[in-house]
Amino acid sequence: MRLNILILLFFAFIISGCATTKDLQLLKDKINSLEGEARQRQDVEQELKTNQDQLEGALKKQLEANLFLRQQLDEAKEKADAISKKMDEDKTKLSMPSGKDIQTALKNSGFYKGVIDGSIGSETKEAIKKFQEANNLTADGVVGSRTWVLLAPFLEQKENLK
Repeated sequence: MRLNILILLFFAFIISGCATTKDLQLLKDKINSLEGEARQRQDVEQELKTNQDQLEGALKKQLEANLFLRQQLDEAKEKADAISKKMDEDKTKLSMPSGKDIQTALKNSGFYKGVIDGSIGSETKEAIKKFQEANNLTADGVVGSRTWVLLAPFLEQKENLK
């Protein structure tokens, strides 16, 4: 009976040892698998970091390009505003002048000697005709756009003298 117990214990030890070896092998396999997954994750993380660095670099370049374009756009807008303002000023000059403006310009150009009262009378009309003749225009005594284009700078001369 003692021998039977010893044999049973021996077989139990052997069987339990085999189970422990199998468990150890399973654990080793699991560890190897987890280590492989960890390496894959590290590779993925490194790739993501590289991609992030590339994207940040591209974003920085794009922001610099956008800033440069914004500066060019602002400069172009300033130029366009200046041109628009100049055109508005020119359009104002070319619009029909008042009687006082006509008399002032004629006086500054040396064609009118009378009082600047804004009334386009015979003396003013005669001065307009003389100005038109001197500038190779039809001498009709009426200040149209062609006459005013040539006469308007004399209005500015007085304004510049003030």
